Amino acid sequence: MWKSILIGLAALPLLAQEPTADDLKDLALTLDQPVQAASKRSQRLKEAPADVTVLRGQDLLDLGYRTLGDALGGVLGFQTQEDRAYQGVAIRGLYVLGDQNTRALILLDGHPLNSAVEVGSSKVGEDFGIPLDQVERIEVIRGPASSLYGNSAFLGMVNVVTRDPAPGRAGGEVQASASTRGLGELDGTLGGALGATSWQAMVSGMRRNGTATDFPELQQPAFPADLDREDRQSAYLRARGAAWSLAAYAMDRTQRLASAPFSSTPGSPDNRYTNQIAFGDLRFTPTLGPVETLVRVYGDRNVFKSAFDYDGIRLPGIQGAFAETDPNWSLGLEVQGRARFGSSLLVTLGGEQNWQHYSGVATQGGDEVLTQVRHRAGNFYAQAEWAPVDFLTAIAGVQDAVWTVAQAQSVIDGQRQSYPASTLQGVTPRLGLILQPGSMDILKFLYGGGFRNPTIFEAYYSDVGSFRANTDLRPERITTLQAIWVRVWRTGLQTQLSASRSRWTNLVQHVDLADGFQRSENMPGAIQGSSLEAEIQGHRGEWLFYGQAGFYRWEQGGLPMPDAVHAQGALRVIRHWGDWSASAEVRQMGGREGYPGVRGTPASTVLRGSLRWQGPRFWLRGVLEDAGQARRTDLVATDYAPITRMPADGRTFLLTLGVPF
Repeated sequence: MWKSILIGLAALPLLAQEPTADDLKDLALTLDQPVQAASKRSQRLKEAPADVTVLRGQDLLDLGYRTLGDALGGVLGFQTQEDRAYQGVAIRGLYVLGDQNTRALILLDGHPLNSAVEVGSSKVGEDFGIPLDQVERIEVIRGPASSLYGNSAFLGMVNVVTRDPAPGRAGGEVQASASTRGLGELDGTLGGALGATSWQAMVSGMRRNGTATDFPELQQPAFPADLDREDRQSAYLRARGAAWSLAAYAMDRTQRLASAPFSSTPGSPDNRYTNQIAFGDLRFTPTLGPVETLVRVYGDRNVFKSAFDYDGIRLPGIQGAFAETDPNWSLGLEVQGRARFGSSLLVTLGGEQNWQHYSGVATQGGDEVLTQVRHRAGNFYAQAEWAPVDFLTAIAGVQDAVWTVAQAQSVIDGQRQSYPASTLQGVTPRLGLILQPGSMDILKFLYGGGFRNPTIFEAYYSDVGSFRANTDLRPERITTLQAIWVRVWRTGLQTQLSASRSRWTNLVQHVDLADGFQRSENMPGAIQGSSLEAEIQGHRGEWLFYGQAGFYRWEQGGLPMPDAVHAQGALRVIRHWGDWSASAEVRQMGGREGYPGVRGTPASTVLRGSLRWQGPRFWLRGVLEDAGQARRTDLVATDYAPITRMPADGRTFLLTLGVPF
């Protein structure tokens, strides 16, 4: 398969003849398109001090991706991971089993969806909740970005930018989707303008009736589809004036768990996860003389709930209903200023503080554990961009971050245990050099660091019979060196080659204790990672081509990391003619290493296709996913023992009808 992909990448230039002036103009616009995430400001993609891939809104329409995870699975260096509860994301070949995207920062129009608790959430699956047909672009950054964004921007980050409402009178769209896997979704969008203020509202509701699931390790018949059912409702409101903007978001999702994690009773309809996310984000962006400013006030509420039924068989001594609720509230303030000195120097200074309150409760029978944590996260960041000549830009940045736990306590069986106040602090650098030796070439040399503080769940969570707190955890640290070459060829194609080297310390993972409990601990030693990646894209008339290949290696103590992919690739093509568009995509994922005592997973090739028709009054799209019935298999964390792997659903047809008004 890899030989075919490489031959296909090499052959694409031969498919194109000499480009027209319009071809080269379109390619230049690709490099000049805006990117907001790399430097917390709008800049051209070719100037961004980051390894960036942008998925354009029109391509999202043509390809028919439904969830953010679906779209990211087709991006170089990103792969999705399924455990029938959440959709995780691996970056540059590595996924830490059990992680719920705590090492990738997910932004919605610049607002982080990650929380300090980070339990029971993925932010890229159904709990994202924004229809991708209403997305202007998705900015994907490979590599750490903590010098500006702080915690969670560890391995990479994703910023989803939604569409602005069309100018003029109020209007919108209603669309409905249904699939052969029992999924139904109804989305609505309405937007318009009131004087100088534009506004837009989105609502979405989804139900997936579930898939009959079979886990051979349990040695029992397949569970009925209803035990895998999923429901989600979400709403998003945006308003924008000349120097201000407002965003408000709410999402509620419930997933039944046929997989019975944490040794709960297989087949019980009471096993489920619930996620509730809400935020408000108000920004003022006045220009004060030569200084562009930002004052941002925001608040977040994240609630995770779980319920399990225990029969005392898989986990002797534990029987009855278990329930857990983990709410976290936060309020934050960010102030930023940006000024240009002369014609060559741009300086950004900023600071952010947020105050958070977590209060969780876990109950089993008559036993109860209460946990409360009050904490504050703050940072100061600075970045300078110096362009002494047209073909050279140098970037230097630094962030000083502080995470302070002012009060933390647990009440277990009526006994109060107070944890000492603690502070974690670190400085994260960023250096970059961007060269444009000619109109057709861009060279980027980047050095950056990332940190990830222990989540509240990892450091302070305790329950009745399975997990203990560990307040001595240290932050994870990573440094990455990247080299990138972007080339626009006279054949009408654009290529990108990149190589990276990373060093990661203090990895946090769950470990089993001698008394049967678990807790989080920092793993000894450093993880070394390296990557070599290539992209090629272009168009000829109404045809668009894209290809990618990535090769990765992650080691700890000279041994391969478990669940690490050594190679991945993808090819896709989009064709427009008249009112029609069609796309085809093939994704190849190499085999992955298993963890001790568990064999790895084999390589897989997944095919998908989409056909879309745009009429004067409505549009219609059909998407065939996993056309070859590959049913890719993923490893799962030890929380699911004795289950070690889960297959994807397989071939699915999705039909969507949209009606603009």
